[in-house]
Amino acid sequence: MKKTKWLIYTVLIGLIPFLIRSFIALFDKTGTIEYWLNETDFIILGLVLNLTNINELEDKDFDDKIWKTRNIGFSVISIALFSAILAIVTFSDFKTNTDLDKTVVKACSIALAMVSFLFSYSIYNRLNKISQ
Repeated sequence: MKKTKWLIYTVLIGLIPFLIRSFIALFDKTGTIEYWLNETDFIILGLVLNLTNINELEDKDFDDKIWKTRNIGFSVISIALFSAILAIVTFSDFKTNTDLDKTVVKACSIALAMVSFLFSYSIYNRLNKISQ
């Protein structure tokens, strides 16, 4: 049950910006793949997933305290990384002539969001097994 709630309440909430952009892209004939796959949407997903990991693990007592500490630590590092990428993207939006390769930033954002999804899934998979 914990995984189902995680999927509905966390993953779908984190995907709201992407889903809204996808809905808009359905009606916008001038939209491109660059518009549809926006790096900010995936950064937000990663932030939501990692914040949820910390929130879920922080208030629980586990026999394996090292596992809990490692997972919270990884989530904190991930949040810092996603925040740095978000700052870079935001800064590049304000400047018209930057040397920022948006394709690389987009690929990194999507890859990191996928890593965060798998990481978060593994946490909730373990929590689901513990609760049963």
